[in-house]
Amino acid sequence: MLTVLRELKKRGHRVSLVCRPKTELLRKALENGIDVKALRMQSDFDPIAIWRLFRFISDKRINVIFTNMDRELRVGGIAGRLTGVKAIIPRRGIDYPLKDKWRYRFAYNVLASGIIANSKATKRALLREAPWLQSERIRVIYNGIDLSGYSRSTKNVRDELCIPANVPIIGFVGQLDERKGIRYLLEAFSIVHRTIPETYLLMVGKGQLESFIREEARKEGNVVIAGFRDDVNEIMQTVDILALPSLWEGFGIVLIEAMAAGKPVVATDVSSMPEIVQHNKNGFLVPSEDSESLAGALLKLLDDKSLAFQMGRAGRKIIEERFTLSGMIHELEDLFYENVNSG
Repeated sequence: MLTVLRELKKRGHRVSLVCRPKTELLRKALENGIDVKALRMQSDFDPIAIWRLFRFISDKRINVIFTNMDRELRVGGIAGRLTGVKAIIPRRGIDYPLKDKWRYRFAYNVLASGIIANSKATKRALLREAPWLQSERIRVIYNGIDLSGYSRSTKNVRDELCIPANVPIIGFVGQLDERKGIRYLLEAFSIVHRTIPETYLLMVGKGQLESFIREEARKEGNVVIAGFRDDVNEIMQTVDILALPSLWEGFGIVLIEAMAAGKPVVATDVSSMPEIVQHNKNGFLVPSEDSESLAGALLKLLDDKSLAFQMGRAGRKIIEERFTLSGMIHELEDLFYENVNSG
């Protein structure tokens, strides 16, 4: 959301963010010079929030309402309809179905003028569980990233994290929770570590499994937990391979970040991952919950540096063709204009 706001502002659009108070999003938006309104939303149809949004939309002469969460769609959608806004567009960023309840039907069929899905897998999940949605109202717009920060590293992450200079590093970036397949990654790394003892596993993120991972790391060795980082581009340029063994996934943006840095990736064959990872071209797809297959793919890349380099180069080319930030913003602009000018 912050990236979209910042890029639209660069292109000359007037942008405002409405979000909950005292959040990281609010703080970062202010740092980026975004006009922000803090608003509490106590319920799905909070009348006070709707009234305040009604006044805000009217005062700002808003043309497009773009939402990321279901409650925001309901509250913002009602306020928008009351002020005559034509373009009310929710974005679904996760491969998780809608519930077949009246408030979802109302929000997506009545309030929303169009829907964005971040992948074909997300769109399929929407239609599978919500047959009352019309397929043509759902536009797939992939996440995009700015490639400029992935071409040259400006810091020595290895020294910072006490990882030797010439050892191979398998990277993981994401929430440290069950959904990400952390247990299978640790099992796979144990196999890799026994075969190539100098290999390191660098895990970036925070989550409920952090203490479990630290305990396993003490047993295995060569596992570095870096916590939350805001320099993911530097991390991707530091690792040799990125692993994402998720059980299910919304989009897997870390895959395109690693590919932008020219690194091969290993991911599970679930959700939207096959839309990003072309098996045997820019990485490998393996079955979920299969630590041996995951270890085998990682070892193949570690054993064959030429193959890893070729896959990394192919991945960078895929990003340049399909997942750029400018391409994503251009598609969003087109959709916004279509909805504003409809009817």
